[in-house]
Amino acid sequence: MPALLPSELPVRARTRHHWIVLWRPPHKLLTVALLVFLVAAAFQPNPLAWLLGAFLVVVGFVRVQTWQAEQIILTGKRIIRVQGVPETTSSEASLRVDRISGARLVQTVPGKMFGYGTIELEAPGDHPDVRRLANIAQPKIFYLELRRLVFGEPGSPDPDDEPTEYVTEPLPVLPERPRFGRRRF
Repeated sequence: MPALLPSELPVRARTRHHWIVLWRPPHKLLTVALLVFLVAAAFQPNPLAWLLGAFLVVVGFVRVQTWQAEQIILTGKRIIRVQGVPETTSSEASLRVDRISGARLVQTVPGKMFGYGTIELEAPGDHPDVRRLANIAQPKIFYLELRRLVFGEPGSPDPDDEPTEYVTEPLPVLPERPRFGRRRF
């Protein structure tokens, strides 16, 4: 978890990629290597089958570690996206909440079934790592909290503000206008 300033606390929402991202296709070079190992294991099953199995276990382990290490954190001041395994290489990108001018939640049918979606943020400037939060878990909860923080909640006054009373007056009486057309006597 990144170091947060005291003004950013408490953390409003936290999420990560959904587990479905573990099933996305691997890098093209990794796919070619996997196919070479698979063909070689078909012709020479004993030694290469063990090598193929070890290779798949290592690739799966690295993928799960990378997935577990990524976090998306919403504080009172910014959205932070942390990527990478902390013991090796990690990166952190953030976007101030007051810079967000719009947000969009996109959920496909499989996304609704399995509970993942994409949040697209509109903000001035270039924020490539934070602008599109793809395939995150529990996107609706994160989106609603983000909307509540950015746009406020309609109908719910700020607890720090005193209630405002609006003075209203009765509507003015308008003079009657003559009607055009036939008059009845």
